[in-house]
Amino acid sequence: MLSRWVRTWYSRLLQPFLLLLAGFGVTPTMLTISSLLLILVSGFVLSQNHLIIGGIFLLLGGLLDGIDGELARVTNRTTKFGAFLDSICDHSGDFALSLGLLWLYLRASTEVVLIFAALFGSMLGSLVRSRAGMVGIETKDVGLVTRFERILILLIGLFTHRITVALWILAVLNNLAVLQRVIYVLRVSLLQKRESVVE
Repeated sequence: MLSRWVRTWYSRLLQPFLLLLAGFGVTPTMLTISSLLLILVSGFVLSQNHLIIGGIFLLLGGLLDGIDGELARVTNRTTKFGAFLDSICDHSGDFALSLGLLWLYLRASTEVVLIFAALFGSMLGSLVRSRAGMVGIETKDVGLVTRFERILILLIGLFTHRITVALWILAVLNNLAVLQRVIYVLRVSLLQKRESVVE
């Protein structure tokens, strides 16, 4: 998974920049909200068929979304509310992007179906992770794609004007990732059950 590889090096690389932001009084919540606003603008711009400009706003929003959690860790400001807010803003941004593309392709039935399929996989994947977390099973790093890869695939589609191809990829990979998480949770649950029987 690409996002897992990126996290192994960019945290240390960004630390001086994050400390600089903290020195200017920038908080993780500010980055989270700013990321959401940029992605909301991206959704609107995409609905007006300005793919490159929409992609730029998405890129900026995605970058801020990628460093808000790191800023929280660097400044010791990690809170349950911050994680909750970040999750809500992520889903709101995903919805705005899907809505913008849906408006753009409202008369094209194939793209509309792909948008809904991709959105379904994205939302269901988060639900599986949430429900698994309630029973003590972490699935954050399980699955072919995370939000990082989803934004990257969409950006490539926007900048190359291959939106339909990107939507096909997202529709397939999002739902495969859901299946992977479900299978992982099932395996861990069975393993835990066997261990409890042995004890």
